[in-house]
Amino acid sequence: MKKMSKILAPLVVTALLGGLLSACSSSSGSTDSASPSSTDPVTLKVMLFGDKPVDMDKVLAEFSNRSKDTLNTTLDIEFNPAADHKQKTKLKLAAGEAVDLMFDAPWMNLNQNISQGFYQELDQYFNNDEYPGLKKAFSQEFLDANKVNGHIYAIPITNMFYDSEVIYIRKDLREKYGLAPIQSYDELKTYLDKVKENEPEMIPFALMGDRGFFKMFGNEEPQTQVRTEPYAISGTGTTFNLILSEDQKTVLGATTLGDPEEEYAKYPAPFNNSDYFYGNNDTKVEWNRYVQKDVLNEKDPGALFTSGKSAANEGTINGYASMRDRLKTAVPEAELEFFVYNSKIRNLEKGAIGTEYKAWNDLVIPATSKNADRTMKFLDWLFANQENHDLFELGIEGTHWSTSGEKEYKSTDNTQNYAFPGYELTWNPTLSRISADNSEDAMKLITYQTQNDTYYKLPLSGFVFNTEPVKTEIAKIQPKAATLDPIIKNGLDANWRESAAGMNKELRNLGLEKIREELVKQAQAFLDQSQS
Repeated sequence: MKKMSKILAPLVVTALLGGLLSACSSSSGSTDSASPSSTDPVTLKVMLFGDKPVDMDKVLAEFSNRSKDTLNTTLDIEFNPAADHKQKTKLKLAAGEAVDLMFDAPWMNLNQNISQGFYQELDQYFNNDEYPGLKKAFSQEFLDANKVNGHIYAIPITNMFYDSEVIYIRKDLREKYGLAPIQSYDELKTYLDKVKENEPEMIPFALMGDRGFFKMFGNEEPQTQVRTEPYAISGTGTTFNLILSEDQKTVLGATTLGDPEEEYAKYPAPFNNSDYFYGNNDTKVEWNRYVQKDVLNEKDPGALFTSGKSAANEGTINGYASMRDRLKTAVPEAELEFFVYNSKIRNLEKGAIGTEYKAWNDLVIPATSKNADRTMKFLDWLFANQENHDLFELGIEGTHWSTSGEKEYKSTDNTQNYAFPGYELTWNPTLSRISADNSEDAMKLITYQTQNDTYYKLPLSGFVFNTEPVKTEIAKIQPKAATLDPIIKNGLDANWRESAAGMNKELRNLGLEKIREELVKQAQAFLDQSQS
C-alpha cells in the first residue's frame, strides 16, 4: 500500500492544484534520424478526436511564436469525430501511414496495438535529463504503473484515477415541476417523465450511440473475485467476465454475453447466473423511451443538452464547469445540476472505486513515425512549465481564461472558443489547473476522487492481455460483436437475450473459445508469477 500511496500522492495534488476540465514494438529505440537538439523545421502529424476548438489556430500561432527558436515545430492536428477515431486510427496503422502522435486508450485499441507492434517503445525519453519537462511531470512510480510488458509504450494522460459519472440535468426544469433534488434512479425517472409530459419539443435524455447508458444500472459491489464491466480486461475482442477463486490465486474461468446458462452454473454465486452481469439490460430497454429516436447515429449528445434540446445528459464530473458555461451561453435562464448515479460514489463511501492505478487515456507514437525525438521534444516543452502547459490546456491567458489564485483559473467570454480536450493531450497531476467555476457540490466530488481511501486495488492489477496468439480470431469476432453492442447499450432490443445467444453462436464459429482459453491461460500465468 505504501507504493500505491506514492503513486497516488501527486494526483491528490491534482484536484487541489490541477486541471479538472470537463476520458509491442519490436524496436527498442527511436526511428528518428534527427538528434533531439535539432532545430530543422518539422511538421508533426497529430491525431486526436472531438471538435476542433474555434481558436485552435490562434493557440498554435502563439505556440509557434514562443517555440520557433528552440523547437521550430509545426503541429498538424487532425480532429476526428469521437465515434470514428477508434476505427480511423486502426486503418491508418494497418496501412502504414505516418503519424507522429496519436491518442489511444485501453478502452480503444491500446493493448491490442501494442501487442501488434504498432507503437514505439518510449523508455529512453523518461527519467532523462535531456527531457527535463517529462522527468518533472511523470514520476517513476506513475510510469511503472502504466508500463506494458515492462516498457513504456504509452504516455499516461490523466489528472486522477477516476472521473465520476453523473447525469447532468436542468435544475430550472426540476424546480419548475416542483421536484426535490434528485437522489435516486426513481427520482430521475420522475423528472424525465415530467419532461416528456410538459416539454414535447425536448428529448428527455440524450445519449451517445456508442456509449449508451454507459455504467448506469450497473453492479456496484467491489470486484474482489471477478474482473468484469466496468473494469473488464481489455483487448479481447469482446468483453469477458473473468472469475477468480476467493483467495484470488486461481482463475476459475470466463463467461461472456450470450453464453448458455449451464456455463454460468459452473461458478460460485453470484457469478452462476447471467443476470448478475447482464440483467440491467432489461432496465435499459425500459428507459429507452426517454432517448432520442436516432440514438445510434448520435455523436454529440452534450451539444443537444447545452443547446436546450435535451433535458438530461450522461457525462462525468470533470466536465461540470464547461457544461455549465455552454448551457448558459445558449440558454441564459437555464441552471445546471447533476445526479451521481453510482450510490457508493454519491455517498462518498470509502473503497467505492476499483483501480489499477493506471491512466484511462494515453498518447502513443506509431512505429511509422520518423520524428519520435522531435515529438518527444514537443511534449517535453509542453510539460516543462506552467506557462507552456496553460497555453495548450486553457488557451491564451487574458483571452480564453484568467488566473484565479495560484493554481486556479476562471472562464472568460471567449472560453468556449477554446474548449480543448485536455484529457487527450495535456492532463497532468502537477500542472493542470482547477476551475474556479466549479460548484461546491462538484468540488466535493472532485476532491473525493483524489483521496487514497476512495479506491481499492483490483485483482489482476498490472495484467495486460497479449493479443498476438489470437490476433486472427480477435480480428474476426471484434467487428461482429460490435454490431450488437450499441443496440444493447441503448436498450433498443427487448429480446436482447435471444439476440445475444445468436451472436454468441456466431462468435464461437469465429474463434471465441480460443480467445477465452488464451485469456484464462494468460491470467493464470500472471497470478502464478505474482505469487512466486
